[in-house]
Amino acid sequence: MRLHTRQSRFMHYNAGAFVSQGVACLVDPGILAEEIEALHAELVGAEIRFIVLSHADWDHVLGPEHLPRATIVAHSAYEDGLDPVVIRVALAQLEKNAGVTRAQPFEPPRPDETFDTETVLRVGDLELRLEHAPGHSANMLTIYEPESSTLWASDVLSDVELPSVIDDLGMHQRTLDHLSELEIRTLVPGHGSPTDDPIRIRRRLDDDRTYLAELRRSVEEAVAAGMTLDETVKASANVSLRRSEGDEEIHRLNVEKTYADLGGDADAEQVGYARAWKEMTRA
Repeated sequence: MRLHTRQSRFMHYNAGAFVSQGVACLVDPGILAEEIEALHAELVGAEIRFIVLSHADWDHVLGPEHLPRATIVAHSAYEDGLDPVVIRVALAQLEKNAGVTRAQPFEPPRPDETFDTETVLRVGDLELRLEHAPGHSANMLTIYEPESSTLWASDVLSDVELPSVIDDLGMHQRTLDHLSELEIRTLVPGHGSPTDDPIRIRRRLDDDRTYLAELRRSVEEAVAAGMTLDETVKASANVSLRRSEGDEEIHRLNVEKTYADLGGDADAEQVGYARAWKEMTRA
């Protein structure tokens, strides 16, 4: 089995490909056209049979535009999660920063094949197990290759950013509980450093699970005490995990989202990530 990974110059974003017997399955294959094309060139003539989109966030759906036609695979909730307005706004900002001029508006790709809970893709002699992994996103999936114990973790188990609970805290915790039961010898996160160090892999799992447990406990206590949203944000400011300069904002969004979901006095459509998306598109 050959696993190719290529990291973007933006957001520590990882694109990749599983290759076997002249057949390739690309995973979230890049952000900028030059990066996507460079990954394609690494495949040395292998047929791109599948393109897996791990979820519908803007940065994970850009690859197919610059690649030969292949079967696009995603979770069955992928299209429900697509927000073309948010995608185009975020992409326009990134392309501006990268000095890229777009000739035509971006059209998000639609999947050819979807699944609900799990499915298997045959790529040469590889068996790629795709599993629904909600929490960060309602339509997120992971890929596990059992022979090499390789996990493509999508947007969990990063070493450069906090877990972001865009979908549901309980689901996120259950996804991590499941991943902790796998034998993982190689880990590739959607953002961050790939690693085959067992100590680092275990630490990321433990740290993420601890952070989410602290988030739940802090917000549950605040809701039970009748705290306002602002009071809850202040009471939940001290958490044990910090990975980057953006962590403070991600943590605040996690607290706001969780506060609304756990019965706090806030409109879920006006706080957390929903608020952030609205502010971004208005800007």
